Formats: sequence, C-alpha cells, structure tokens
Amino acid sequence: MAEENTIVFKSEQISTFTERGFQPIVETFCSMLNDNIGAPIDTLEEKSVQQLRDGIEFPFMKGVFKVYAMDKCEKITLSNCIMMDRILACAVTAIPADDYELPIPVLEWSETENVISVLVDFIPAVDLAMRQDYREKYLDPLEQYWTKYKDFPGMEPNRFAWTRQLLSPYYLCAHISKEDEENKKLCVDIFKDYLGVWLGLWQNAEPVKDEQSKKYSISRKAQIRKIFRDNDEGAKSMRQMIGEETVDAILLCNF
Repeated sequence: MAEENTIVFKSEQISTFTERGFQPIVETFCSMLNDNIGAPIDTLEEKSVQQLRDGIEFPFMKGVFKVYAMDKCEKITLSNCIMMDRILACAVTAIPADDYELPIPVLEWSETENVISVLVDFIPAVDLAMRQDYREKYLDPLEQYWTKYKDFPGMEPNRFAWTRQLLSPYYLCAHISKEDEENKKLCVDIFKDYLGVWLGLWQNAEPVKDEQSKKYSISRKAQIRKIFRDNDEGAKSMRQMIGEETVDAILLCNF
C-alpha cells in the first residue's frame, strides 16, 4: 500500500495518501469539526452505512464516508477517497434538522498531481426571491470571502445546469493550478473560510417558529436531496465500477 497518514477524527482514523503532495484538507476539516459533532451514525433511512464508515476498497476507489449526529442537523458527513490511486476526493455536507432553516453546506474538493478543483457553497433552504431576509442572515456573511476569491485565476462557473439551479449567489467553483505554493494555500483557505462561516451560523441558529415557513423548508430540502442523488456525476460513473448498492449508500451518506 502507498505511504499514508492517519488523521484522528473523534477518536477514529481517516487515512489519506501523501506521496503525491496532496494538501492537508482532511486535517483542516477534522480540526474544525472535531468539537462540534456527536455520535457516529451507522444507519440512514433504515439502511446500514457501516461498511462505508469502516472503509471500502475497490480497484477504482478506496475511501471512507463517516456520518455523525450533530446538534440542529440530521447528520454531517465527511468523505475521503482516493480514486485510481491518483485523485484525492474529499467533501463535507450537512443536512439541517427540520426545525431549522439553515442552508446546506456543500464543500467539495478534488485534487490531482497538478490541479485542485473546488466547489463551495451554502444551498439556501428557501426561495430567495421571496425571502430577502434569509439571504441577508444566512448567505450575505459569505460576501467578504466570495469577493476575496471570485477573481482568482481558475475560478469559473459550474458547468452543470442542475447544480447551478440550486446554488446561492456566493458559490465558488474553480480548477486551480498547483504550480504556485500560494495557490495551494489559498485553496485550503477557501474551505476554512466557508466552513467557518457555516459553523458560526449553526451555533447561533434558532428553531423556525412559523409553521408555513418550516413546511416549505422541509419540502425544498427533500427536493434538493433528490436532485443531488438523481444527478450526481460521480455516482453515475461509479455504478458499474463499484456496484449499485455501494453507490446508493454513498449518496445516502452525502445527501
């Protein structure tokens, strides 16, 4: 097996390969989340995801998908995979509990020997045209970081229409060259800044009092999850390689 590090996360270990000079994004996630999560979750929607927590290993992919309970959330998931022994793929997603209209954080990282690809955003739980107050409270805190990073070389629109229809005004999507050391540090900073904002919003979130708003948020959240599960590009390409059952379990973890 290739040389690897192990990162402690809630008294467990997540393996990540270091021989290709990958950035410490998993360590970053772990250091920010470690004190905020609860017990591990092994069953989602009456289906076991224990195998993914323990780790899966196929010729095409090796990795773990660790799901945890979290106050004010149904779950939070950290995934860490090596694809074809040369691509690092990591992500953090969280699904807020029904009593909260927190946005859904989506932080996706893909890294090769030469390029880092990122997608970071908070998917709103409401129709922003109808709820300017929601944008101001839950999304506008991202503006300082969006403004800071939006013109950096490599930033570009997300190429999937089904994804863009869900995203906030402050999403960032990029394919950034690793030639410059500053570029590599900047990519990690993007994730730290966005995740830090979401954790601050999460800590201060209060339950929704208006029942009609709550119903709408629950319905929208369910549709967002369905759209991601039905359209995830990585899942489509992996079904023949690792099997329908494993892919469906990964989608359960992530959304």
